[in-house]
Amino acid sequence: MDVPFIYLFGLNEFAVRLPSAIFGILSVLVIYFLSLKLFKIKSLALLSALMLAINPWAIQFSRPAFEANLALFLNLLGVYLLIKGFTDKAYMVISAFAFGLSLLSYQASKIFVPVIILITLVTLRKHFKPSQFKIAGLIFGIFFIILFSTTFIGGQSQRLSTMNFFAYQRSAEEIKTISGEDGLVGLSFETLHGEWFAYIGGLVERYLIYFSPKMLFIDGDYGERHRVPDLGALYYFSVVLVPLGLVYFIKLKSRESLLILLWLCFSPIPAVLSRDLISTLRALNMVVPVVILEAAGLYHLVQVLKHKSKFYLIILFALVVIMVFNFFIYLDRYFIHAPIEYSKYWLYGYSQVIKVLESNNQYKNIVFTDTYGQPYIYYLFYTKYPPEKFQKQASLDQSTVDVGTVRKIDNIEFRHVYWPGDRGKKGTLFIGSLEELPDQDVLPFPEYRVVADINFKNNLSAFRVVEIIP
Repeated sequence: MDVPFIYLFGLNEFAVRLPSAIFGILSVLVIYFLSLKLFKIKSLALLSALMLAINPWAIQFSRPAFEANLALFLNLLGVYLLIKGFTDKAYMVISAFAFGLSLLSYQASKIFVPVIILITLVTLRKHFKPSQFKIAGLIFGIFFIILFSTTFIGGQSQRLSTMNFFAYQRSAEEIKTISGEDGLVGLSFETLHGEWFAYIGGLVERYLIYFSPKMLFIDGDYGERHRVPDLGALYYFSVVLVPLGLVYFIKLKSRESLLILLWLCFSPIPAVLSRDLISTLRALNMVVPVVILEAAGLYHLVQVLKHKSKFYLIILFALVVIMVFNFFIYLDRYFIHAPIEYSKYWLYGYSQVIKVLESNNQYKNIVFTDTYGQPYIYYLFYTKYPPEKFQKQASLDQSTVDVGTVRKIDNIEFRHVYWPGDRGKKGTLFIGSLEELPDQDVLPFPEYRVVADINFKNNLSAFRVVEIIP
């Protein structure tokens, strides 16, 4: 998806992020048509689009280049076209392509897509004939075979087996302690204290987190890239609108409202089954039912006030003021405070330090710290390094089942800076953190020269560039 934008605008942040932003905008359009198709109420559909357009959870992942945002659009489009396909099976074929591409776009889709297809077909089964699904099912099956082969035959299954929730078991010491307390061993121990008990408790805890008011309205995700300071995943006014939407949908007792409620219930599952305790990124599909519930809650509230309160317009105006004020609070946190407070977690400083590196390229050897992750990626990106030149020398170091790294490109070595052992390497340029190149080990010595200090936006040190003078 990025390739045509990089061709048009060059290799830069704007070009890489633009497709995600476009699909975020298109999701607003699709959710309008999906809501209209399901509930036949134009004002509810417009409110759904509005709620998605301003939703913090959606904005957080549509402005940067997150694959999950593309998958969200494809899932939305897939459901909408699948429902349209009940009356025109040509749409169902296009739906299969959308779902198939979603499978290949993001890991969470591998679980969520089959689930949402099944939920849609079961809840709206009175509109659906199995014969309509033959061609679409074949197309989706081909995508699934491709996915299966790349995951299990292509060698990615090891990462899958170690990055899921069930790969993390209690330590032998913990099991020994529990066994020692009641003296149980063997089958009796497994019956009362087996891993099944820890797994069930862990899964329930993880699932309920995604419906926790504390996570939704106060703290949000633990990861700084997935949140803004001092706010949750949703607005404060959502704490009223979402329950009102639930009440409205329960009263409707329609298959369409059941679809949205089941979507809400099942969408956290990919996140629940993954390694991390909380991941609003892997649970991004929750955004769709949440914003539709917000819209339904607001629609229901307006209808009730309109018919039962003579102060309808005053209350409605007050509600709009509250929502706008809440939106501006979010914009303040997102555009002003998050870039400063979370610049470290967004790896601010790489572009600046690589500019310093490019203007100091006379060194025979350069050591570039990997304290912040995979620095070779940023070096390739910001220097616009020729792919064909990189591919001839690239050697992936994948010592763990995670994504791995590249340790050397030309004369640049990407590794931890160990100053006690590195300080004697004359004519070498070192790019490290302040912890790796501290003041007391660098500044007092004339044979070391600080070429540059790069700070994060909160003025804490990001990189220090040091030359060992020949």
